[in-house]
Amino acid sequence: MKKTDEKTIAIPLPPPVTFVMERLEAAGHHAYAVGGCVRDHLMGRIPGDYDVTTDARPEDMQHIFADCRVVETGLKHGTLTVVRDGMNVEVTTYRIDGAYADGRHPDAVTFTDRLADDLCRRDFTINAMAYAPGQGIVDLFGGQEDLAAKRIRCVGRAIDRFSEDRLRILRALRFASVLGFACDDECRTAVTAGMGLLDRISRERIYAELTKLLGGVGAAGILGEYAPVLAHVLPPLTTEAVRCASTIYANMTPETPTSVRYAVLFDSLDEGGAARTMDTLKPSKDEKRAVMALLSRRGNVETTRYGVKCLMRDAGDAFPRDYAEFASLTGRIGADEAEAIRHTAEEILAANECRNLAGLAVDGHELAARGFRGPEIGQTLASLLDRVMRGEIPNERDALLAETEDRNG
Repeated sequence: MKKTDEKTIAIPLPPPVTFVMERLEAAGHHAYAVGGCVRDHLMGRIPGDYDVTTDARPEDMQHIFADCRVVETGLKHGTLTVVRDGMNVEVTTYRIDGAYADGRHPDAVTFTDRLADDLCRRDFTINAMAYAPGQGIVDLFGGQEDLAAKRIRCVGRAIDRFSEDRLRILRALRFASVLGFACDDECRTAVTAGMGLLDRISRERIYAELTKLLGGVGAAGILGEYAPVLAHVLPPLTTEAVRCASTIYANMTPETPTSVRYAVLFDSLDEGGAARTMDTLKPSKDEKRAVMALLSRRGNVETTRYGVKCLMRDAGDAFPRDYAEFASLTGRIGADEAEAIRHTAEEILAANECRNLAGLAVDGHELAARGFRGPEIGQTLASLLDRVMRGEIPNERDALLAETEDRNG
């Protein structure tokens, strides 16, 4: 076990974090920024959040921050969230985790006075570093060396960490993908050997980790190397299908939407299979709809102006751009056709051409006032919209009402 106390390193902490740490220290306790925020600062990244670890017990923290806005996030496990200047700072007592009967959470925790006890329970070396101003980095497990080597390595034995919390298997792949790192040999072996442990993890948690993984800079490599793991998590996808998707991911950009990433991954499945697989992950209705909108149009590539308007009508103004990228990535259209679709969509938006019922110059109320009833109203509006989109009649109120008079007369 190695300790690196780098006093020359100074991490600029946000004022709310400094406030929390100084409060704890003024009360006679130790306090450190810990985990992902330390890792991100050392990598030159902006942390998404900040966690603080301390030897103060939960009851001590309640007293110390009695005049602050706090959220009792998980006092049973030693966690209190201090809200300061609109920022949440999660503060947790040094602890030793007990057994993980459910494979996700410790059954009980034991509070301790030793920072080392708290750090050694964490998942990966790059997430097991702590920092305090004036003391520098506390790195007991070689996290800085692993950052420099772009390596994902578990704290202690990988199989032990994964047996405690099964989701760590996907977290390892997610961190490797997002950071552009590689798992070390022991971690790599444990990920593959332990993929069956993921069967007992909630699909919502798998979806959250998988979504981040697919959006990472190293997603192509992770999908290719760990295709059997991803296929195991996402039946009926096959290992070969995941490997095929990985070659397409190599051509994606950081701006490629999540819906396109999932559509490429599920491209080997028919619509029913893709929909069922999405359902198991329990995404939001909008998230599922965005993916299925791409997959449902695989056999009919729309490149005409009318066709692009139909895409906008059915799936929103941004959809042609996503559709063009998906169709191009999967080889259904060439780069020129993809650019033509994007350009046409931009022209339609710039000219504010009618492409949905909201933009039609008449609405259902006006048709109802002229005697239309029930489904006939929707059918008539849809017909008028289609003719306007085709350029057969102008999108003008009088012209549209005249059409309804002709049809109703």
